[in-house]
Amino acid sequence: MRLTLIAHTPKAEAMIAAAMLTTTSGVEPSTIYEKLSSDPRKVRDIISRLEVQHGSILEHNRLVWLLEAEDEIVLDTLLKTKFFNFTKLGNDRWLMSANLRAILEYSEYEGELGDFLLDSIINVMPSIRRLAGRRQT
Repeated sequence: MRLTLIAHTPKAEAMIAAAMLTTTSGVEPSTIYEKLSSDPRKVRDIISRLEVQHGSILEHNRLVWLLEAEDEIVLDTLLKTKFFNFTKLGNDRWLMSANLRAILEYSEYEGELGDFLLDSIINVMPSIRRLAGRRQT
């Protein structure tokens, strides 16, 4: 199996932090996002306070991968979660997309794909490993 991240929401952590703050602030969401985009330290601070039970905050993004895997792996994934999208490209090649909430939920299952997903997005969202460890259902 091979997994290659090919596209993602820019500044995903800033987007999630902005979504968190808009639920408690009267400031325009675009203003919050612009401020946070230029302050990665503040973004990390806000993300570290995220209560993962409120997973909808993690839906404010999209990630797209090229997945090279057998049909059985895709079917297994589809049976475990309804929040991944797959398009068959042929010859065991798939276009796959999801958001961070779906990735965290899926990473709770045993299996190679969950680990590959978390590893593939570590540069997009460095906090993902900490969030995966804190998730409570």
